[in-house]
Amino acid sequence: MDRPLKILHLEDLAADVEIVDRILRKAQFHFEKKVVSDEPEYVRALNEFKPDIILSDHSLPAFNSLEALRIARETGITAPFILITATVSEEYAVDVIKEGASDYILKDRLERLPNAVKSALDKYLTEKEKEQAVESLRSSEQKYKLLFEGNPMPMWMVSLDSLRIIDVNEAATVHYGYSKEEFLSIAAGSLWSGKSQGIYRSGVWKHQKKSGAFIDVEVIAHQLMHEEKPVILILAIDITEKLRAEAELARQTDQQKKLITETSIQVQEKEREEIGKELHDNINQILAATKLYLDTAIHQEATLEILLKSHDNLSLAIEEIRQLSQSLVAPSLEGITLSRALSQLIDNMPPSTSLELNLDTANYQEDIDDENMKLTCYRIVQVQLNNIIRHAGAKKATIQLKRIPQQLEMIIQDDGMGFDTKKKTSGIGIRNIRNRVGFYNGAVTILSAPGQGCTLTVTIPLSASP
Repeated sequence: MDRPLKILHLEDLAADVEIVDRILRKAQFHFEKKVVSDEPEYVRALNEFKPDIILSDHSLPAFNSLEALRIARETGITAPFILITATVSEEYAVDVIKEGASDYILKDRLERLPNAVKSALDKYLTEKEKEQAVESLRSSEQKYKLLFEGNPMPMWMVSLDSLRIIDVNEAATVHYGYSKEEFLSIAAGSLWSGKSQGIYRSGVWKHQKKSGAFIDVEVIAHQLMHEEKPVILILAIDITEKLRAEAELARQTDQQKKLITETSIQVQEKEREEIGKELHDNINQILAATKLYLDTAIHQEATLEILLKSHDNLSLAIEEIRQLSQSLVAPSLEGITLSRALSQLIDNMPPSTSLELNLDTANYQEDIDDENMKLTCYRIVQVQLNNIIRHAGAKKATIQLKRIPQQLEMIIQDDGMGFDTKKKTSGIGIRNIRNRVGFYNGAVTILSAPGQGCTLTVTIPLSASP
């Protein structure tokens, strides 16, 4: 003990107090002492002085050692208690020992006192350590129950020697369908589906429930000592639904990629077909007529009329090729607003088109910054206008452009023949639009009915990042 030993001495004779002090100092005890002679002083000293050991005379005025011992214990003081007395019966000494006294010393044999004090303190400290160990064990058991038995995830312990389950928590019995007794009676490996050398190691394994259902489980295994024996603590996390969801997401992603690829291929083939038709049915016919005019001019005397017709046809062919190229080559929108680009698209529609087009940009005051997003919007309008011209039989169409803080909205409406959205499958053009909008996490809605035209609404979040 680093600090002085605190001794509470209950004694009414100063001479006896001096003798006890001299004997303890001779034995080289380093102590701090408080002497009391009556019950009130004794009770006050117990509460304030907090002694490490109590030395008590047997007989005091209106007070005795047995009462002093009982008061100390009732107060919660568990320090060693040694009775020091001149004469006492053996029966009384036994009673005091039974009450919890550590020893008793006769005053004519005080040379025993240092050994008695040392023995009493050693025994007290040993018992104190045992109590602390028991309390620590009790605390550990409570933590064990909280961390193991109360854990919401399935857990069990496997003996490293026998490889059998020696403990299991309630979560495991509920999840696997076995009772605790059934869990403890089966070999740990019986939970695993198939044989594996790694069933007691961390990893992802297949387990089988009592019902026969197979589940995918992420196992976390850790070796430790439990009750002085080596065990494997296993935590099992059921990831069946997680893996299933990941597989479904991967399948949908793959399907989406295939759909995008298929749509792109179909669009390319459709564009090639349209280019072929334009070249064959229109431009080729213009050039063929021009060739006839020039052949006539070569073999006969050229007239001004023939030359003018050839010139007009060549000009017409050049314009047709320009319009065809313009519809195919991605325009550069850098430096111009989306509203201006759409105005140019409307102005450059073929003269043969009888469709009356109107662009409403009253709610589009601020342009978007993303050039790729602008090009996507441009292409969507281009694709839908081509759909209207070729299939809708419409007389009028309106393009409405809206910009609000969080999103861009485009509404393309026509007064054409319409269609039943429940019956008609979306063509390549609509699929192309959906893929383009989906790239920006946007949404496409189509409202149409036979004889009531069609309204295509595209909404793109401006904060979206593909």
